[in-house]
Amino acid sequence: MTLGTIGKSTYSKLVAALINRIYDNTPVADSVYEQAQQYFRQTLEQQAEKTELEQQVYLYENRQHQVSKRDLALVERNLQQAQSEKHVFVQAREEEAWQRYSALKQICLEILNLCQGEAQGETAVLSAKLLGTIQLLSPTEGKHVASSNQKSKHLYKAVLSLRLLDKLLADGELHNAYVQQRYNASKGTVAEDEYQPFRDDVQIPLLMAALLQDIGSCHPDALAILKGPDGNADEFRVLDNDERMALLQISYRESLKFVTQGLGLGRYTGNSKAERDSFIKLEAERQNFMLSLLKSAIKPEHGIGNLLKIPQIYTSVVLSTKSSFAYDTLPKVTLVLEKGVEKGVYSKVAVDALISITGVFPQGFGVTYIPKDSDRQDMDRYEYAIVTGLYPADIKQPICRMVTRNLTYNVSAQGCVISAENNLYYPQARKKLEKISEERLLEILSKLVSNFEERKNMPLLPKCWHPDEYFSYLKNQNLWNKVVMHSN
Repeated sequence: MTLGTIGKSTYSKLVAALINRIYDNTPVADSVYEQAQQYFRQTLEQQAEKTELEQQVYLYENRQHQVSKRDLALVERNLQQAQSEKHVFVQAREEEAWQRYSALKQICLEILNLCQGEAQGETAVLSAKLLGTIQLLSPTEGKHVASSNQKSKHLYKAVLSLRLLDKLLADGELHNAYVQQRYNASKGTVAEDEYQPFRDDVQIPLLMAALLQDIGSCHPDALAILKGPDGNADEFRVLDNDERMALLQISYRESLKFVTQGLGLGRYTGNSKAERDSFIKLEAERQNFMLSLLKSAIKPEHGIGNLLKIPQIYTSVVLSTKSSFAYDTLPKVTLVLEKGVEKGVYSKVAVDALISITGVFPQGFGVTYIPKDSDRQDMDRYEYAIVTGLYPADIKQPICRMVTRNLTYNVSAQGCVISAENNLYYPQARKKLEKISEERLLEILSKLVSNFEERKNMPLLPKCWHPDEYFSYLKNQNLWNKVVMHSN
């Protein structure tokens, strides 16, 4: 393994920090999901206080009509006091909602900045870099896989949702009137414009919906199912059917409630009544779009909910929180989606669109392949590569960055498109190397792994490799700069 400094590049730190701002578990409790958990808990506690304040106002309003003139002044003072207390309570809740809304919107703007370029090609590279970094920062083995994937999946899914939106629009397969109207309205705008209809009314609400799709699982009733009544159960265990259905219902109901009550609408700042009315109308439309995405995602058929549903299914496999997680099964995500299409559960159009973006091999996946010599003949060894490109010409031929050359880790490695015939993930490629002696295969393995004694029982013809250790070295984290591409 290449030696050097273990750590995170500036970009990796940025991605890790963004993940933590969405989902974390710290004493500060300032991530979106921690804030939601706090909101759900406080809302239950504050319900009694809210009811008491409302009853006080109601009581004094009624007394105004029942007391003598002599006592009216006292009742009116009490009424004003009760109304003031209620107003202060409501304002405090609105301020908290506004803080949550602002934090979430800021995160969505930063996601857009990280994965949206000036042109389609730049957007593809930036999105591949973000998705690949998320995957490569995630452990592929050990006891922390589920908890790490739980944190990362929301950002990953959000980026996929954006790219699926682009693809369906480009293919003329998205027929939602609201999206189409905003998309067409943005064609005359420039990046510097303060208001961009497609970005502000479609992309940001879509990102918000993707990040909040599971927010209802923070509700105390949902946590009681996930962690058990005493809080000691394994939240990543396989739930029985009744538990699963109850959890889905609670999560769905409370996610919608969080959007409408826990966030509310954005806040207008200014003095123009016409501008204020226009702003509130836009905000209400954005919220309605978010709600329609979340509601439709339950059973999307051919509707707008596929923008959430299909990336959600993809992410649940690639960043699985199941105890049965096995890294070498990640490319089977396409089979999971295609099986869903066969059963009529998922939209074929949306699934085909997403697979055409990702290909069979997820971003950041470690590919083992047989290199070719200068005469285009297969060599008697395999090398390592990492998937670094979206939109492959053939979904079975990933766009990769070569990581080793002549069985040596090479930082200035080149790029390649790896054919199915030479990709050891596929049986026909492994068959090519079966004639090589066990001694030679052990020699290859010894040069590619850092702890050979621990790993010499690995398959001699590995279907893939685990690149997270390689990526943990600072100098190996710039995998997306321009390289000369080869076909293999």
